[in-house]
Amino acid sequence: MSDRAVQDEVIRYLADAKVRAQKPQGPICAGEAAKASQFAHFLARRYYRDRLARSFRYSHRFRRQTGRIAEEVADVKEFDLFLSQCVMGSLESAQQVGGMARARLCAAPEPGPWWHELLEYEYAYFLQTATTERGVATDRPSRGASALCRRFAWAMPEMLPLLRAGEPIGSDLRRESALLFSRTYAGRLFVVQVDAIAESIFHATDGASTVDEIAAAAGVSVEQARETLQTLSGIGAVIIPDDAS
Repeated sequence: MSDRAVQDEVIRYLADAKVRAQKPQGPICAGEAAKASQFAHFLARRYYRDRLARSFRYSHRFRRQTGRIAEEVADVKEFDLFLSQCVMGSLESAQQVGGMARARLCAAPEPGPWWHELLEYEYAYFLQTATTERGVATDRPSRGASALCRRFAWAMPEMLPLLRAGEPIGSDLRRESALLFSRTYAGRLFVVQVDAIAESIFHATDGASTVDEIAAAAGVSVEQARETLQTLSGIGAVIIPDDAS
């Protein structure tokens, strides 16, 4: 094997608990598997703790009221079990960790009626920061691995700056907003407010439908569907094969 191939094997061994379970020694020297597993757990714990802190930064501002912060889940016993099964950077692992953090914070005293909506926003953002895998390639338009579109009961684009500034949130912000969360292959994150057409086209993009079928499901022209898909592709929300039709 080349040096690069060996390096890739070691990285995969450290990142994927399933690989370590199937091949306890793997590319590691004899007698070093236990140390390698311990180091892999250290890397994964640090990886997810860092991304929890970055993604749940708004809820962190209320730690005195709630007595909890998202990154604390990296130190509970449940997380130790997760470390023995996780694939670092996978969507499934990100969903597990994000779900643990959200559940922990949901059980805390609520700073306001918007609390659960804020946690849903931070959970969706966390999926982008903690997922590095790409979507499954098909011959039809498909969604990015971690991309999702969610409707919020509160006007999140207006609410977040107020939270950042420590300003109160009034009931006038209790109105719907649709946000699309995505990540490009290069790692750039996007959170954009979308209209009903873009929202419908995103949901109709399932990896099995053609552009014509997506347009019909969304109730728009084929040309409009194609233009919207191109825009969504630019932010990593969808993946368009070169020969999509």
